[in-house]
Amino acid sequence: MNLEATVLIHRTPDRVWAYLGDVSNVPKWDRGVAKVRRTSSTQPGIGFEFDTLAHPSPGNAGQDPGKMSYRITDADPARGCTVQLTSSRGNARFFKAAEWRFQVMPAAEGSLVICAARFTLRLPYILLTPIFYGMRKAIRSDLENLKRAIENDSATPIAHTVAPAYPRANPLP
Repeated sequence: MNLEATVLIHRTPDRVWAYLGDVSNVPKWDRGVAKVRRTSSTQPGIGFEFDTLAHPSPGNAGQDPGKMSYRITDADPARGCTVQLTSSRGNARFFKAAEWRFQVMPAAEGSLVICAARFTLRLPYILLTPIFYGMRKAIRSDLENLKRAIENDSATPIAHTVAPAYPRANPLP
């Protein structure tokens, strides 16, 4: 399954990538993430691993509520960034394979951010396909939160009125 959403952010691609590349920013824009924990000693980039923790609720009040583990498998300004799910417990139990893909493309007014969630459900959960398909709106909502977070960040320079000459990547297939 492939769910995709886009948003225009009035900041340069470099600034958008810098913000996305700092995993400590994820709770500022992803409604389901309360905290991010680094789990590898490598610098952010290919091979970097981290966990996200959900907001505590009565159903996940354990030591690591809603923990999901990830590894960055691709990171290139032209190709984009791929973040692969590596855990298989908790909420990750639904997925045989899952990844998030981000692309940031220059636009006349800043940057076009494309986010795609690509995943395959495990057979016992295949009946949940319509529910997961309905999550397109949630991805769009998170991208709107990302837009607000970046545009309201005082350290974020405003985009030029003309798009900078970045290599233009092909849109995600």
